[in-house]
Amino acid sequence: MDEMIELGINAKHSNEDQIAPYEEWINRYNDRIGLLGGIDVNTLCLNSPQEVFQQVFEKGSQFRNMAKGYALGSGNSIPEYVPVENYLAMVEAAQAIRAKEM
Repeated sequence: MDEMIELGINAKHSNEDQIAPYEEWINRYNDRIGLLGGIDVNTLCLNSPQEVFQQVFEKGSQFRNMAKGYALGSGNSIPEYVPVENYLAMVEAAQAIRAKEM
């Protein structure tokens, strides 16, 4: 990762929990690159919309407080098998995070 940063990347997406918890990405690289993601695709696939909203709201709030710059999203692209209701729950949680900080 250090070599990639030296080559000029300024942000990273697809930070999957199986590779390292998102908090670890923030702790290691927060001061050097922008971080995008933080919400594991499994969260979006395996939970009810209410659970997705709650988990995204909690984790997204935590990550936003920890990071200098953070863009909430899934840990990967959104595959077609993610229930639409769960994707929308993630979007609504992100909007709720922004609304509480204004």
